[in-house]
Order: sequence, then C-alpha cells, then structure tokens
Amino acid sequence: MIKDFIVGRYRGLQNLTLKDLNQINIFVGPNNCGKTSILEAIILSGLFDDVDLLVDALISRYHGFSPEYFESLFSIGDQPVICLKSRMDDSNNMLHTHLTYSKEQLIGKDEAASRLSSFELRFLYRYDGKNEEKRDRFLVRFEEENDSFKIGVGKSPNNILDLHIPCKFISFSRFDRSSRLMVDIDRILDMNLRHELIGILKIFDEQINNFEIIGKDRTIKLFKNNQDTPLTLNDYGNGMYKAFFIATSALLAKNGILLVDEIEAGIHSKALKNFIGKLINVCTSNNVQIFLTTHSLETIDIILDDCPDRLNDISIYHIRNQENQTLAKHYNGERLLTLRNEIGFDVR
Repeated sequence: MIKDFIVGRYRGLQNLTLKDLNQINIFVGPNNCGKTSILEAIILSGLFDDVDLLVDALISRYHGFSPEYFESLFSIGDQPVICLKSRMDDSNNMLHTHLTYSKEQLIGKDEAASRLSSFELRFLYRYDGKNEEKRDRFLVRFEEENDSFKIGVGKSPNNILDLHIPCKFISFSRFDRSSRLMVDIDRILDMNLRHELIGILKIFDEQINNFEIIGKDRTIKLFKNNQDTPLTLNDYGNGMYKAFFIATSALLAKNGILLVDEIEAGIHSKALKNFIGKLINVCTSNNVQIFLTTHSLETIDIILDDCPDRLNDISIYHIRNQENQTLAKHYNGERLLTLRNEIGFDVR
C-alpha cells in the first residue's frame, strides 16, 4: 500500500502532504479543493504500468483531446511541473516523480498561422530503496495527425519501475469509459469471476442470476429469475451501469489500488449502504487499497458504521486550499466516528 504521498505541484494542488494513508482513504472538502486531482496525481506517480490509465487521467476532464487544456494544465519550461513522492508499505523507500512538459510548433508566415505540432510529457524517476538509488524515465508524446493527435509512449530499455501494481480509476462525471468496461468484463470472465460479479449486482436487483454479452455490438444483457426476456444494462439506468463498472474494477484491482471519484453519484440511497459495504468487503478480501472522494455525509456514515472492526483501517482527509499550500486535515476512523456520535461533526 501507499503509506505517504506528497504532491509538490499538480493542477491546483500545492505542497500537499498526505501522511498515514490506510487501506480505506476518503477525501472530502468543498468544490474545487483538489479531491479529484489527488486521484489523478496518484496515477501520475509512476507506480502503475498502464499507459491507457495515464492518458485517461490526463484528459479526464474533457471528452476528447484538447491542446489548450494541456497548456492550462502544465506550465512550459525545464523545471518539473509535477513533483510527487510516494512511500510504499512501512519502509523508508521513496519514489520521486518529476514530470516536465515541452511543446513544438510549426511556425507559419505569420504568428496567427502557427500551430501546435507535438508535445511531450517526460517522466523522470528516482527510487531510493535498500541502500541504493535507481533512476529511470519514460516519455509520452502527442503528435498531430490530421485533425486529431496520436499518442506514443517510449520507455527506457532498463525499466526499473515496472512494478505492475494493478490500478483502476473510475470517474463518471469526467468521461465515458464504456469501451474499457467491455475489456474489463472479458478479463472477469477469463479469471472465472462471474459468480463474484453477479453477487455484487444482486444488491441492486436480487432476482439477477446471470449476464451475457450478446451480438456483434456486444450488448450486456442481464437474466432474472422468473423472467424469460433478459434486460439490457441500459434498461436499468445509470445506477446499475456504475455498479457494474465499480464491481468489475474492484475485482480486477486485487493486490493493487482502486480510485473512485464521487462514489455516491448515480446510486440510489436505498442501494448505497449495501453496495458500499459489499465493495469494502471485496476490496478487503482482495488486498485492495481504496481511495474515494465524496460530497456525501451519508456515504461517510455508511463506511464508519459498516466497519466497526476496521476503523483503524480508515483515514479521512478534509482538503482545503490556502495561499501557496493545500492542507489536509487527517482523521482516523475511530476518531471521526466519535465526533459524529457526540457532536454530529460534519467533516466536509
């Protein structure tokens, strides 16, 4: 697990230190305080060997690619624009990530005719561990191609940071990942985890007994007891779609990390309690470290009430911005539960 995480600069985050991270980590705070940015920064730390996940994080706030977005995200220059430190497990070994950004332009006859031809994100790593220091780097290059951009990734031949830590990132308010869902379901079936996935879906409809992927367009259909005609996933609405996505991600994040932005969004309050409880049980049994953001006090209470034997495994961080610094007030599960019960403390 990640035990400490330090963000020098990323989006609106500045000099943020997260200490004593736990198996279940919850980020709360006002809008635009940087909760989602923390999840993205974890991906950018270089702990995971998943280029698609990295690109998703970088463009997650747009439904498509936008060069203007990158210009607002990264300042141009040789100095690192993202500085991260990660400490894994209980050791003192630190992974330092520095990310820099550069761009190239084709200059026309006049300044107005110039256009962006390509730009690069350079990830520079230093790993301090076991009395030795290792360095590595890799490159993400975006090149203009017709009216869009293609993405290329280059890694050094001696890839010392090939940690292969599973990581799943879910952010429905940012982008549609329907194509990734189909890939995940295929992996679930290959790993013989159909029964486990159906068990989670039963929280939303206890009559569900199976699902299949039908036709060339790969439509997901759900079968129910005493019903001859299956329903498509879309017939259930957004709540079931999100549950399907989070459930597959939790099962595939075994021995890794699950990042969920606004976990309560789109899930009916009647199903939320059982769903969150099941999600935590699945993650705990599969050794998954969870990072959640939420605006919901109900969600926080559900987690505290459903985990009486795991309160020491819960960390809650209230995020707020101060001039030149992002602050994180830390509460462990036991302390916050006491505050909730005694004075109705609203951690948000």
